[in-house]
Amino acid sequence: MIFPLPIIIAYKVVIIIICFADDTLVKILENGKEVIKKVSDIKKDEMALVFEGKDKKDKKYAKVIDNKVTEGDFEFYVIKTKSINDPNKKKEIKVTGEHVMVTFNDKKEHKLILAKELKGNELFDTDDGLYQIYEIGKEIRKNKYMLSVKGGAVLANGIFVSTICSDNDAKIIEPTLEEWEKYQKE
Repeated sequence: MIFPLPIIIAYKVVIIIICFADDTLVKILENGKEVIKKVSDIKKDEMALVFEGKDKKDKKYAKVIDNKVTEGDFEFYVIKTKSINDPNKKKEIKVTGEHVMVTFNDKKEHKLILAKELKGNELFDTDDGLYQIYEIGKEIRKNKYMLSVKGGAVLANGIFVSTICSDNDAKIIEPTLEEWEKYQKE
């Protein structure tokens, strides 16, 4: 019996490992009530808050697919933001450099960008309106958490961010972004 030789087509495989710091906070729906949990305490199959409508009544939750910890010392980007409407309101998130961030312009159009490629003038949507980066630093931390959520996005520390973990997964977040944009325009 003759078996055909496989045809090999050259292609690029890129795996991006996105991770959160252990103290990142996410709202979880637990027994019908919203509770805030550290990412280090989130379990598979819990329902994480993805976004809220403008009136905070319409909320979208998504199932946690996985949450893996990798032990060791890792470099995190410390991204500090402040509200464009009230500079006294601030939010901070710590992610690895390969974390895919969801940025927005003043027309609420989104762009996906790695944390390590942020320039410092980007806007993030949050549970409290648009926030602009005012400082990006780095720090070494123990352990990193790869939180995967169906739909590819979550509100982490109140900031709308992705949970996609490879360039092939980038298309997963598109329907979530489209739905988010619809909520924001209502």
